[in-house]
Amino acid sequence: HHNDLNTVVMRKWTAEEMNFFFAIIAKAKGKGTSLIEFDKYELAELAKYSLEHNKRFKTTMERLVDKIGQLRYIEKTSNSIKYMALFQRFEVHWETDLSDMTAYVRVAEDFEYILNKLSANFTSYELEEFTKIRSTYAKTAYRLLKQWRTVGKKEFSIDEFKTLMDMPKSYKSSEIDRAVIKPILKELNQYFIGLKVKKIKSNKRGNPVLGYEFTWKPETTGEWEDDKYKKNDFYKPKKSKSNVPDWVEKEYKHSATAEEQAQLEELRRSMLED
Repeated sequence: HHNDLNTVVMRKWTAEEMNFFFAIIAKAKGKGTSLIEFDKYELAELAKYSLEHNKRFKTTMERLVDKIGQLRYIEKTSNSIKYMALFQRFEVHWETDLSDMTAYVRVAEDFEYILNKLSANFTSYELEEFTKIRSTYAKTAYRLLKQWRTVGKKEFSIDEFKTLMDMPKSYKSSEIDRAVIKPILKELNQYFIGLKVKKIKSNKRGNPVLGYEFTWKPETTGEWEDDKYKKNDFYKPKKSKSNVPDWVEKEYKHSATAEEQAQLEELRRSMLED
């Protein structure tokens, strides 16, 4: 249930608002409940945002604060339900002429452990990927599928998919294909190698769609390869069939050769002896 923030409906957020929110989430990781400060240049850099139009930047931040105030984390068990706010404090200050702007963020105490696990979803390169995605449907799908990146498969019932994508209730199968599935496949194929979507249909008359199955080549945790965007074979099938997202495990580590590991161990020992 620690993935629940990723299922928060955010489709009506603009792409810019999503970029800023998840950039802040990534920065807040490991900071506990201490007050975190961002100047406008840091915010813009994190979210790959242009500062050419200060008024637009101010408007974006105002909308972001308003929408963040409406976000709630829901934790459910067989005999309980709990609602939690994400932040104790989230505010933005600016100069009258908009020449400078500062944001202050403090994570809610109860939410800290969830936030720290969630933010592992967005390593620096994944945050960069996220900010490049233009379609809000594709951004939402990216958040959802990344939780299962080492599994290579995720199914959604039709009702669940419509809710998470926050699409118009009137959308029929053909409209979902055109307006939702098409941009998802177009934008996410470079981040999920071999991404495909299969309709799960009923045997009843008319073969109504019951859900959607997303499949792709599973990633292997803990490996990094240069020029990953240029290669289609850097993902390797994961032998384990565990459906536990890898971000709940230990922190990401680069793979190292035996010789490199020996050198690191020697360096560690020399530091301890000093």
